[in-house]
Amino acid sequence: MKNKSPINFDRTIFGINLTEHGVKSYTKSFQLGPFQLTLNARKSGVLGSISIPGTGLSKRNIKLF
Repeated sequence: MKNKSPINFDRTIFGINLTEHGVKSYTKSFQLGPFQLTLNARKSGVLGSISIPGTGLSKRNIKLF
């Protein structure tokens, strides 16, 4: 079993997702006309999502690499 941490910390600062265990992932968003493209890099690979800001419509977890 994995020991649970007594303090939970999860914060994104300048596109770097930090937890109490260290860096979890790196995120960068781009505005392309009416669409927003978000890239998320972590150990398991690079995932992306595309959305229309302000509408709640998005396609998530697009495997890129």
